[in-house]
Amino acid sequence: MIEPSAVSRILIVGAGGFGREVLQWACDAWPDRAGLIAGFVAAAGGRVDEGGTRLDIISDPERYQPAPGDGLLLGIGIPAVRRRVAEALLRRGATFLSLVHPTAVVARTASIGAGTIVCPFVVVSEAARVGACTLLNYHASVAHDASTGAFAVLSPYAALGGHASIGDDVFMGMHASVGPGRRVGDRSKISANSCALANVPADSLVYGVPGRVAPLIV
Repeated sequence: MIEPSAVSRILIVGAGGFGREVLQWACDAWPDRAGLIAGFVAAAGGRVDEGGTRLDIISDPERYQPAPGDGLLLGIGIPAVRRRVAEALLRRGATFLSLVHPTAVVARTASIGAGTIVCPFVVVSEAARVGACTLLNYHASVAHDASTGAFAVLSPYAALGGHASIGDDVFMGMHASVGPGRRVGDRSKISANSCALANVPADSLVYGVPGRVAPLIV
């Protein structure tokens, strides 16, 4: 992971509610570097004033050109949008920082991919592997030997059991879970309060307990 000490300016990609949360988590995690947070890269211009936040929107993502020393935090919560915006910025040479909130518990043997956001009270356990640009929202958990693909999103209180895995761009709703050793394919969605207790193919929707599987209609 690239440390914030290696950059001279921090920008948050996305200025909605989650982007403003990321601003708070970054200040909590890096109090001595908080002064480097210069603003947002987001579609709307002007200044973000909600909730007491008073930082400028520096640039639209489509126009932003990474400058030497810029480090980005991915403050977008929708998996497909996270990937589309992040990949466009990466092609222009952007550098994404990983953020781990100080209240999170991350095992020494776990790995966190570049650009990942680990929110308050998350647990990433023994030998777990978290893919690039993943979002682990507050109180989510990734048990021992479990893994996520790139650009996955675990909503608050979502959980992966031991040795479970989810693919790229998977979305887990609030309190959703994947049973131990089960596999969930790319781009699938697990509804809030649902539990995947069998392997799930790509592009599926899981709903209920035990989870029933249906094709994902986009």
